Amino acid sequence: MSACRTFVFLIALSLLVFGSAMAQISADQAIGFIDQLPASRLDPVLPRTPFLSWLKELVGPAAKIHWEMNDCSELTGVAVVDDERDISVCIEATILLSESQKIGIAVRIGTERKGLSDIPTIANIYLEAGEEIVYFKRLSELQKALTPSKSKE
Repeated sequence: MSACRTFVFLIALSLLVFGSAMAQISADQAIGFIDQLPASRLDPVLPRTPFLSWLKELVGPAAKIHWEMNDCSELTGVAVVDDERDISVCIEATILLSESQKIGIAVRIGTERKGLSDIPTIANIYLEAGEEIVYFKRLSELQKALTPSKSKE
């Protein structure tokens, strides 16, 4: 009987491990997803232009964009709690506009177990200028905040 329980346990463990690994989102999938995603899906005020094109137009050709996949700041660090949850997956762009100014945009694109989502959402948007950090709820708010500074250059 204990051999049977061990077998069932190993099968269940395998399904958990391999099932989770199969749904994980690769960096290539994330970039492809965000590249094709209309900006209007993240903020209805924005055009249907692909998000990546909209972002590059917003920040200009000289801006450096660094991409990172992360957990959308959802991990607690407590394995017992985190292992039970389907943690969100974000793709985050950090854009250096100048020596003293950068922006960050994190888009929740799915979860570790379910993979890519049909309904991506904004997880975080900020503008850091010197020691001041301003947070935004919508991309259009960030666009408005950057427009005056772009025209001053």
